[in-house]
Amino acid sequence: MRPLLCRTAALAAILALGATARADDFRCPDRGGPAWRELRTANILLQTDLSSGKAQDLARELDRIYDVVRIALFRRPPPTVAPMRVVAFQSEEEFHLFAPKDATAYHMSGTRLGAVMLTPGLLADSQRIVAVHEITHHVTTPLFARQPRWFAEGLACYMESMAMTGVDNTPTVGGLPRHRYHTVFPYHGGAAKVLRSNDLLGDDATRSYAIAWALVHFLVNRQPQQFAELQGRFLRGQDPEVAWREVFPQWDPATEQGGKALDKEIGGYLRAGKYSYRGVRLPEAAPIRERPMSAAEAHTIRLSLPWVDRGEKAGPARLKAEIEEALAHDPGHVAALERMAEGQADGALALAERATAAHPEDARAWLFLARTTRDGERRIGALRKAVETDGASAEAANDLAWTLLQAGRSGEALPLARRAVATEPWNGGIIDTLAAVLEDLGQCPEALALQRRAVDVLPEGVSPAARAALVERRSRLEAACGRPQPATAPAPAPAAAP
Repeated sequence: MRPLLCRTAALAAILALGATARADDFRCPDRGGPAWRELRTANILLQTDLSSGKAQDLARELDRIYDVVRIALFRRPPPTVAPMRVVAFQSEEEFHLFAPKDATAYHMSGTRLGAVMLTPGLLADSQRIVAVHEITHHVTTPLFARQPRWFAEGLACYMESMAMTGVDNTPTVGGLPRHRYHTVFPYHGGAAKVLRSNDLLGDDATRSYAIAWALVHFLVNRQPQQFAELQGRFLRGQDPEVAWREVFPQWDPATEQGGKALDKEIGGYLRAGKYSYRGVRLPEAAPIRERPMSAAEAHTIRLSLPWVDRGEKAGPARLKAEIEEALAHDPGHVAALERMAEGQADGALALAERATAAHPEDARAWLFLARTTRDGERRIGALRKAVETDGASAEAANDLAWTLLQAGRSGEALPLARRAVATEPWNGGIIDTLAAVLEDLGQCPEALALQRRAVDVLPEGVSPAARAALVERRSRLEAACGRPQPATAPAPAPAAAP
């Protein structure tokens, strides 16, 4: 079975919060703890133990940020592919149980909840920066066939300048995020290295991100037409290095002269300090739907997240107590049984069978069974049940597609793999599955295009082994059917333009 990649992205060490004293252990709603609720907007799925009023405010602000990103970046704003999931904790201490050291907000994927952003309560400046950055990735990743790392991160950093100014608090974009500007100015060069870092921006990520921001900010203000043309080429899937050389031949990062010329332009631009920003008109806010969550659902949220406790593994007693309390509410609690099964090679299958018996309507229970059984046909049957019970689950469709591929049934796998990519187009592991299926079917050019995209969207925090596996498939496909990409005609009206 092809597992979803366990990825982490955008640790927000910006304006890091100081450590706080450890609070009492979690109390679920049925034992006097704060009530949990779920709020949905057109763009956001928020699950939280904040009060209803504060939760409504947070959902409204996140939805507003999402709309600003869509409208600011695209002349014809794209529809939302899937809402962005956010979990907000009333307590900072509770947030820190699930976040690395010095994080003020945190985005991760590969959890049992899928991709999720965690934040402690309402948004302060540092949390808002992370929200804007990650929402930008969420919006843009499905749309660009190719996204070189400098472009993806530079664009997300560019949007961090979002502020609420002017009449009726009109949102603005295009200003100078202080934390990026102060990192890169005085400017000492480095744009060529960032441009050529196809998979990773390098060891000094903070400075590399700031250089990527400076490059995008420079292009938006000094080369707007050429930058729009470049984005059009990325949208159509042209190789990023080829596209850059054709649009900006004078700044070829492969030559010493080109790199120095580009650094000179960026340095002069930053010293001059002349740039433009603009307001964004937003549509009327859509209604927010709210529903109460049960205590069992609250436990599912917590047990589905990694218990990293500021970078140090949480004590087993705390996790054991949470599992026991969840099982007291529901003896077949799927997330609790999954956590019990960790490290139990012999007893895991019985726990998975207990979960499916208690909750045959829950796709997660069938996924649990598929992971634990050693019977290949039973695994396929369990995955089919997962797909039947939750047709919107990218994980279920992806895992069934991968399992069918391993069984030599790539024809059956293809529609499932395509469905998974349509549901989570930002997930490199899922795109990799579709590329593998197409490779097995002999459709090398399409497989190669997808595999290049899969590597593009891998975040900085993915494990080296997972990255190497995707890069290896890309190299194999390039050797089999890769060829230099021909020049493409300039796009008359690119879809994206900051």
